[in-house]
Amino acid sequence: MTTPDPDPDGGAQPSEWLAPTATHRYTRWERIKLTYRYHGGWSLLYRALTLPLRFTPLRSRLTLGPARRASVAAAARYYRAEGRPVTIVIPSYRDFQELAALIKSLRASTRSDRVKIVVCDDASGPDHLASLRTIEGIEIVAGEINAGFAANVNRGLAAADPEHDVVLLNSDMIARRRWLERLQYAASGDEKVGIVGAKLLYPDDRIQFAGMVRNLGAPEWFDHRYRFKPSGWGPANLPQPVIAVTGACMYLKRALLDEIGGFDPDYPMAYEDVDLCLRAWQAGFTVLYWPDAELTHLESASRGTEVGERERSSQRRFWSRWGDFLDAREVRTATGALRVVYVTEDTGVGGGHRDIFEHLNRLLDRGHEVELWSLGPPPEWFDLRAPVRTFDDYGALAEALSPVKAIKVATWWTTARPVWRASMLEGIPAFFVQDIETSYYPGNTEIQNNVLSWYRPEFHYMTISSWNRDRLRELGLDAVLIPPGIDLENFRPLADAQRSGDMVLALGRANPLKNLPLTLAAWRALPAPRPELCLFGIEPEVAPAEPGVRYVVSPSDEEVNRLFNEATVFVQTSVHEGFCLPPLESMATGGAVVCTDAHGNRDFCVDGENCLMPEPDRAAVTAALRRVLEDAALRERLGTAGLETVADYAWTRRIDALERFLNEIATPRRIAPSTDVVPDGGRSRPRGR
Repeated sequence: MTTPDPDPDGGAQPSEWLAPTATHRYTRWERIKLTYRYHGGWSLLYRALTLPLRFTPLRSRLTLGPARRASVAAAARYYRAEGRPVTIVIPSYRDFQELAALIKSLRASTRSDRVKIVVCDDASGPDHLASLRTIEGIEIVAGEINAGFAANVNRGLAAADPEHDVVLLNSDMIARRRWLERLQYAASGDEKVGIVGAKLLYPDDRIQFAGMVRNLGAPEWFDHRYRFKPSGWGPANLPQPVIAVTGACMYLKRALLDEIGGFDPDYPMAYEDVDLCLRAWQAGFTVLYWPDAELTHLESASRGTEVGERERSSQRRFWSRWGDFLDAREVRTATGALRVVYVTEDTGVGGGHRDIFEHLNRLLDRGHEVELWSLGPPPEWFDLRAPVRTFDDYGALAEALSPVKAIKVATWWTTARPVWRASMLEGIPAFFVQDIETSYYPGNTEIQNNVLSWYRPEFHYMTISSWNRDRLRELGLDAVLIPPGIDLENFRPLADAQRSGDMVLALGRANPLKNLPLTLAAWRALPAPRPELCLFGIEPEVAPAEPGVRYVVSPSDEEVNRLFNEATVFVQTSVHEGFCLPPLESMATGGAVVCTDAHGNRDFCVDGENCLMPEPDRAAVTAALRRVLEDAALRERLGTAGLETVADYAWTRRIDALERFLNEIATPRRIAPSTDVVPDGGRSRPRGR
């Protein structure tokens, strides 16, 4: 697959996890050049001037990347010129000390002429009311009966200025500077935005909330994303649409309140915030997480997890209302066939696209209704029989895809955004992971953070290698393993082909991950007379102009198969691959293979059995090539074992596995109510409701 232009967005805090790739081979000077290329001279100067501070406690203050610095500056300019008054609604129940601390922080962080504060008390008793009345500058709404969190919030909403947007805050919050201007700036950026949530932090500066997600271990509950990560955790510093935000801090636009109303008062405790956000989505509004706005949430990190009757009652109400919407979506035709749409960045020549197109053709052959949606045109290089729809941009693609009742498959991190958005109301989102794309942006933690942020729990994951599956598990995600298949009708031994005794075959690609320079260096180190080096692909400019090297441009599959049949040895020295299909294709012809450990090829490459896997240095690769070139018996043994290996990669088996995966995620599930314990982080309610 081709690599899109970098689109840096988010904080510069280095990720704790990155796929081991060529990133670790870049020199400091190369990193400086990358910084200048993608972020400009001012960013380079900023990083140089702040370098000493990165080894001090002030390091956490330096996590704003260029995009975030621009965002917070724009929010400040907006609020100075266009900031509007809001009503802050604070539900209260016997929490005077916490509430007083919150009010103090609000006064320190907001302008009094732009804020009306309404405290709605849920029948705490006369003593508590008397204490509340000692706080100046607030309006108190005293409830006569204890009605629960949702109904109590509605009291405050009714008392809000009818022209104001409303900010809902838990009483156990401490506002940080400029939080409100940033929330309002986010809410004002698009008329479709209806609800905005902030990043909430524990007092020790770890993340308490960064968007709502389903709890993967207990899907009857909702969880807080990135809980317990450090405040500067890069992927958490990216604004994103989310299923829901917590009622502990929720900016509600007046247009939304006028259209859908407030909270459902029939939720006694829990789920009411998720319910409101889902109603917002259904009404055509967007729910947004905005990390530039930060508040401290004094909720204990080790709060209780027992489930009471009020939680059970809320849970029953929520899943009776939303169960089918979330977990029983129709993605089949009238005849029971699956509807499946794959979304790609483009349709250019590449092994990743070949795998996707094979999925589509072979699902089509099995009677399913499949389509490819892309920013690229129908491919000319592959006989894709599935319909192709081409769009100018992802916004148009997502809008058109949104009403489609289908399994919608992202295939690259940039496609995850439109697929997620288009699956909010209809269809089922899936992600076909062919590589963790951080490896494509070496040295650029900002883009890597952006990549990781779109590996979201809402997707159903399938991937092509155990390496990828392990990396996804490190992100807290699980995936079904569906490696590429081999077209054994095309990639096969040819009876009329004569295998050369002195021809080294390699893929000629400029992508640094392919590490062609190592292949060239190892070939040049072979003793004279050197064998021919034959490169193939679509980039003839990478071939050195020297004797003994030729480049076959854009060969057909049949021509590639013949090259594999004629070569003495196929060599690939990639630093990293999501799977690495060419060595497997060579094995399908009975050819000998030399390849470095590229992570994704570990599933089928066994050193000394069906290939030689030298260390990734010139001397080791040269030695492996010499062994194969000089030992016909070794070539024969490796080729025979390779043929046995590819038998497990026939396309029929792969499409069987793909169909099982798609049928499984298309099968409606029913949520079983919880009994006694909420999993850690699983409640959809803030403390004190």
